[in-house]
Amino acid sequence: MSGNERILARRHERHGAASIRALGGKPEADYRAQRLMVKGQAQPFAAPYLNVDFATTSLQRMRGVSDALAMRLRFSDQALHRSLLPEHSFARIVFDILEQIRCESLTPSSLPGARQNMDHAFLCWCMEARYSPFVESSLGILLYTLIHMVRARLVKNDDDEEVAALIEATRANLGPLIGVPFYQLSSSRFDQQAYSEHALQIASLLAELSGEEGQTLSEPAAKRRQLMALPPDWERQQVPDEVDFGNPVAKVAAGDDLDQLSTAGGYHIFTTDYDSVSDAASLYRNVLLTQARTTLDQMVAAQAVSVARLALRLQKLFAADIVDDWRFGQEEGFLDARRLSQLVSNPAYRQVFYHDLVKPRCDVAVTFLIDNSGSMKTQRFEAVAVLVDTFARALELTGAKCEILGFSTGGWNGGRVLRQWRKQGADENPGRLNETSHLIYKDADATWRKSRHSIAALMKTNHYREGVDGEALIWASRRLLARPENKRFLVMISDGSPMDAATDNANPDNFLLDHLCSVARHIETRTPINLGCIGIDLDTSFFIQNSVAADLKGTLGNQTYQVLHELFG
Repeated sequence: MSGNERILARRHERHGAASIRALGGKPEADYRAQRLMVKGQAQPFAAPYLNVDFATTSLQRMRGVSDALAMRLRFSDQALHRSLLPEHSFARIVFDILEQIRCESLTPSSLPGARQNMDHAFLCWCMEARYSPFVESSLGILLYTLIHMVRARLVKNDDDEEVAALIEATRANLGPLIGVPFYQLSSSRFDQQAYSEHALQIASLLAELSGEEGQTLSEPAAKRRQLMALPPDWERQQVPDEVDFGNPVAKVAAGDDLDQLSTAGGYHIFTTDYDSVSDAASLYRNVLLTQARTTLDQMVAAQAVSVARLALRLQKLFAADIVDDWRFGQEEGFLDARRLSQLVSNPAYRQVFYHDLVKPRCDVAVTFLIDNSGSMKTQRFEAVAVLVDTFARALELTGAKCEILGFSTGGWNGGRVLRQWRKQGADENPGRLNETSHLIYKDADATWRKSRHSIAALMKTNHYREGVDGEALIWASRRLLARPENKRFLVMISDGSPMDAATDNANPDNFLLDHLCSVARHIETRTPINLGCIGIDLDTSFFIQNSVAADLKGTLGNQTYQVLHELFG
């Protein structure tokens, strides 16, 4: 998906999320990356007709998906539903789909628009599915037929000759098998507990018919289900969890130990043998860094911002007033006992008081963590360099500590790690399959002048490859927590979700993104770090809640440098 498509999809998902919150009665609900979230926890759904890419589909279909998910939140007791989930995978899928259709059937008659939208979304899926590999697999045609049968009985009978012809044989076989519980669904749909008893019978019968009763998810079965158009990570999210269903953060024990996050959300690493942490200045020859610094200085000089004025604004944002001295000989304030003898000898003498002399002090550390993935080469990397260079100078004037870090990978498409994995047999689900490269452009204890050539390495893009954001966030947080300052701020600058081709191809969907979300949630809720994110032409609130989108086109003005105030003001 291109950058523009990601922006469009996220915009549509925000609109859909607003509908879900309003109709579903859940103010804390959200919808992003084709996932329904409540209080940051995934609420998985198996219905394939709701698995829609919001970047490429029609507006009415998007509304239909949003309305259907809203009805799910409105009419389904998720705790009860989870407690009744069958043990085995295909039965769980069937059971969840039946619950989804039940909720849609309860849509109030006062919402005719929602009903029309849901019907439209379903019909769009019907037309797509009947010409796709979905109906060519035995499990796919089984689900396709069941969905049509149950929806026709509970919601609406859609007369379509092609669909009727496609499901005729399977429906004829299913009828005698599930007839008794199937006909009880309609009369019990207003009672979730009663309805679930019949739904469980149907789920068990279909699991037996599919030949998967008594089986847990196997790899061949998982590959077959990729053709069933299930929403992202359905199988992984549907494993019952006594702590918190579908919440990867819950798998991390309480406390601020970031080391535990290396396994958050099922994350794991194939090998760390090739990982590196290095000074950015070591990547390029001095003559290249000097040229880059000259170019960066020219770009900084061309912007319409005064570093001194920016420092004053940042001082108001970050500074705290402390008593630095006292002002004696005042006519009011705190009584100065040393001057009482003067008051006794001269009752008219009134200058026996003192005031606290308060001065602002920035006892803070600010870390900028910059995405150095290949996509940043076309996403204003020069403007990012200007932005953080100017912030570093201004923060130094306030007395605050500023650190500039970056993250990339040591190779494209896995590099040496991928080659090692292949030599060792290429086992399934290997975890992170690349060599991380963490870069220090400016250390917190180094002055801007000493680091100016290292910062200029941001202008060179030979090291911009791929990004493993979650691990970089852990690394930056660990460095920040080791600082002695009273307040700590971590600002991630990114143009989108994590991307490492080798890792994505060999692991479940959203493997890197799930880890990033888990890490961000842990930092936000269990550490003293104030976390924020600047999205480059993109809303990044999906993985870091405190986010702003920055437009870095053209000359950077005063409004651009308000981003820290927008994040932490």
